[in-house]
Amino acid sequence: MMKMEKPVRKSLGSALVAALLLGVVLMCRSRTAWADWYALHFYPAWSGAVSWLSARVPFSLDEWVVILAAVLALAHLVRLRKRWAALLALLLWITVWFYGGWGINYFRSSIFERAGKRPEVFEPQRFRLFLEDYAQQLNASYRPVEELDRAAVEQEVKQYYATLSPDWGLAKPKAWQRPKRLVVNRLYSAVGVTGYVGPFFSEIQVNEDTPDRQYPFLFAHELSHLLGVSSEAEANFWAWQACRASADPLVRYAGLQSLLPYVLSNARAALPEEEFVRWRDTLRPEVKAVLQDEQAFWRERYVPWIGRLQSKFYNLFLKGHRIRSGMANYNEVVQMILTLQDNP
Repeated sequence: MMKMEKPVRKSLGSALVAALLLGVVLMCRSRTAWADWYALHFYPAWSGAVSWLSARVPFSLDEWVVILAAVLALAHLVRLRKRWAALLALLLWITVWFYGGWGINYFRSSIFERAGKRPEVFEPQRFRLFLEDYAQQLNASYRPVEELDRAAVEQEVKQYYATLSPDWGLAKPKAWQRPKRLVVNRLYSAVGVTGYVGPFFSEIQVNEDTPDRQYPFLFAHELSHLLGVSSEAEANFWAWQACRASADPLVRYAGLQSLLPYVLSNARAALPEEEFVRWRDTLRPEVKAVLQDEQAFWRERYVPWIGRLQSKFYNLFLKGHRIRSGMANYNEVVQMILTLQDNP
């Protein structure tokens, strides 16, 4: 029998340890109580400490973890016959780090379970009343946004999250948790990514191309992920609530305007075509022009072939992590608003 080389034995030993840890971590998929304990007790302490350490540098450490891991993986692939065990160990440890550092939040109780409520069953008349009220608020709140104090917005959003009851199960924001500088920001715009949470060093990233008008909602969305929210619909819900609670009319308008694509999508699906058009025509022209400008802004930066690949991958990823609707989950924020808007 051929004797296994020492580097291979060492890599296989490391891979075995990672596989055992990963097995324990993934048991949380079917044990919601374990995931809830993680989200309520382990994750807040971990993310607070790790984000404090990562705040010592101005650039995104999470981004560099991904870049370096990709370079190492490619190097191992080039020499696969000799480096297959090292590649296996690398992939397993990265996966353990992802789940241990943030990913177990995917397996926790839903926001409805934490609120002790069932999701709102579609009721046409109530939905129509919501649409009417939303359009009135959006029209009344409209104002041009030329420049926004982003640091002030970040502080106010953090203050809102800090006031939430522990029953909602979100970690408390920290003063040092701020978006980091990005190296490949052009790539994020090309694939349609406006922000993400870094699971390795508990960082938040907001696409640096983001216009001021969209910044409050996007920052609040990504910060909620850092605080333990996994559902995209829930992140949208908290972003809307944080903007809604602002003392700044510009931020309140930014929140309502950022919600518009999801409201339009729900209204188009739920209403007869003529009724949908009548409701859409109640929106003031300036509001519709802003939406068109925002869509054109991101479309100019989008590269369709790579964007579609990223969307397909992320859609499958979400479906594999207890978010059955995949990327359609973003639009489910309207159901959350109808069910929970009077709770927070």
